Formats: sequence, structure tokens, C-alpha cells
Amino acid sequence: MFRNKLSQSILSMLLVLAFQSSTVLAADADIEREFDVAANGTLTIESDAGEIDVETWSQNQVHIVVHDPDGFEVEFDQSGNDVTVVADSRGSFFGLRRSNISFTVQVPVRYNVDLNTGGGKITVSDISGEVEVDTSGGSIDIGVVSGGDVNADTSGGSITIEQVDGDVFADTSGGNITVGNVTGSVEVDTSGGRILIANVSGDISADTSGGNIEVGEGGGSVDLDTSGGSIRAGWAEGPLSAETSGGNITLAGGSSRVSADTSGGNITIEGGSGSVLADTSGGNITIRNVTGEVSADTSGGRIELDLSSVTDSSGGDVSLDTAGGDITVRLPANLGATIDAVLNTSRRGRGSYRIFTDFPLSIREEDDQIIGSGDINGGGYDIELETTNSDIHIISVAN
Repeated sequence: MFRNKLSQSILSMLLVLAFQSSTVLAADADIEREFDVAANGTLTIESDAGEIDVETWSQNQVHIVVHDPDGFEVEFDQSGNDVTVVADSRGSFFGLRRSNISFTVQVPVRYNVDLNTGGGKITVSDISGEVEVDTSGGSIDIGVVSGGDVNADTSGGSITIEQVDGDVFADTSGGNITVGNVTGSVEVDTSGGRILIANVSGDISADTSGGNIEVGEGGGSVDLDTSGGSIRAGWAEGPLSAETSGGNITLAGGSSRVSADTSGGNITIEGGSGSVLADTSGGNITIRNVTGEVSADTSGGRIELDLSSVTDSSGGDVSLDTAGGDITVRLPANLGATIDAVLNTSRRGRGSYRIFTDFPLSIREEDDQIIGSGDINGGGYDIELETTNSDIHIISVAN
């Protein structure tokens, strides 16, 4: 009697363990499993290869189908509300066998996913939870994510993230990155593609070695860097920095410091209430509607600065320098400033260039220079202008 009861107890325990953890050897037929769970659990998939497609549904269950698992050993495990799938390839000693394995999964709407594949596309539909995905050779597509952060990494494909109520971290070694609206911060990096980011409530950091960068508004600091493309950015509430080695920079401006640097393109800054720094080795610089200090330098283009909205209490010092282009500055008629404008001329260029000013400045010639200087409206901010073999225009604008 006792021996029979003991045998029945052991059998019951083995059945429970078999349900919680099971291993399926490689087979041609699809493998299908279903697990009862509650919200806020985590699905973990670790596979040596294969595409992964995760969708949400209204059931409190995790439903998994492993397609074409031939050549793989697949293990399923459940611990509480967490479900883990591990697929190990039983390939040759020299590498993986050719495989068509893939995963189709349904999870509750409020659920976390941690997906890792050695080679294949990863897709996650709209979900409420943490999303962490990693593939060594495929693109990543993620829908609307609420209530969690997104961490996406691929060694060879594009990354698309529709919308996130949290932070976003995305990295690819060979593809484009596209991110929709984000309530947290965004940090993205690609070695060979363009970056597109919509509006972000927090900080933005975007870096690419070979493509354009375009971002919307940023609620914090914005740091953009590309080695081979143009940069376009919306308004930034924090410091805004844009740097490229080969393209134009167009910035809406920001509430704090704005910095733009390019080795081969034009710079346009449309506004700003903090300091502005612009530097290009081969293009024009245009700055409008700024009220802080301005420093602009170009080795081969014109500089245009509009300070129409500056007042005696809201402006800052100005320094504009170009080695080969006209300088045009628009100032309020009643602004107090001290102006020092220098026009360098070569022997061949003497008599061809002038300083044009609406303000009463002292204009004189010294050696190979034409100098215009003086205090306007009692003096104030220092405005220093310098160019070579080009004209300088200082224009009065009615308040």
C-alpha cells in the first residue's frame, strides 16, 4: 500500500516537471507549445538562428510555434509567469547547418520580451512592457511600446521602432535607424546608414559613420554626429550639438547652447535663446532670430546674421569671420553696441570691396585693410566682423 502511494507521488511530480520543462529533439514537424501566464511576465528566446515574430493577444497565455526545427534541439521552460525557449543547433563542427527555423509567438498585451537570435529578422508588435532584442544578421521592427524601455541591437540590418513610452537604445553595424515619438531618451548608433528620429521628450544622442541624420524636437540635450551626411534637427530645450565631416547642417535652434560644425557644407540656424557657435570649412553660414552670444567662422563662404529680435538686455557679443565671402548683419535700430569691422584686401582687390553701414561708423583705410568702427546708441555688445576680398553690410532694422 505504502509503495503504491509513493509511486503515485513520484509519478505526479515527474508529470509536473515535464510540463514546466521539456526538450524536443530536432524534427521536421513544427513544434507547438502553450503556457498559462499572468501579465508582466517575460518571454525569453535564445536561438542560434531563425526569425522571431512576436504578437500580442487578449489571452493570458504564451503560445509558441517553432517552424522547421530540423537540426535544432529546442527546450521549453516555465517559471511562474516567465517562459523561456532555447534552440541549440546540432550543426557540424565547422558551423551551423543550413536551417529554416523560425518562431511565431503570441503573448499577453502586458508582457516583457527578451529575444536573441544568431541570424534572422525580429518583429515585435504593439506591446506594454520591456523589449530587448538582439540579432546577428537581420532587421528589427518594433511597434508601439508602452510601459517599458526598448533595447535593440543588430549586426547587419535596419532598425525601425514606431513609438515608445520609455527610453530607446538602438545599435546596428550596417543599416538605417528609424524611431518614432519617444517619451524618454534616445541613444542610437549605426556604422552605415541614415538616422531618422521623431519628437523626443528626453535627451537625444545619434551617431552614424555614413548617412544623414534627421530628428524632431528634443526635450533635453541633443547630440548629433555623422561622418558622411547632412544633419537636420528641430528645436532643442537643452544644449544642441551637430557635427558632420561632409554635409549641410540645418537646425531649428534651442533654448540653450547651439553648436554646429561641418567640414564641407552650409550651416543654417533658425533661432536660439542661448549662445550659438557655427564653424564650416567650405560653406555659407546663416543665423536668424538668436538672442545670445554668436561666434561664426567659415573658410570659404558668406555669413548672414539676423539679430532683429535682440534687445539691450537679451543679447550677447558677436564674432563673425570668413576668409572669402560677404558678411551681412541686421541689427535693431536702437541697439547699443560697439562695432569693429575689418575688411582685408589684396593688392588686386583694392577699390573693389566696401563696408556698407546704416549706422554712423568711422571708416578708414590702413595698409591692406578697410576698418569700420564705433559705438552705436551709446555702445554695448561687442560686434566683431572680419572678411577678405568681400563686402561687409551692417543693416539697421526697425524695432
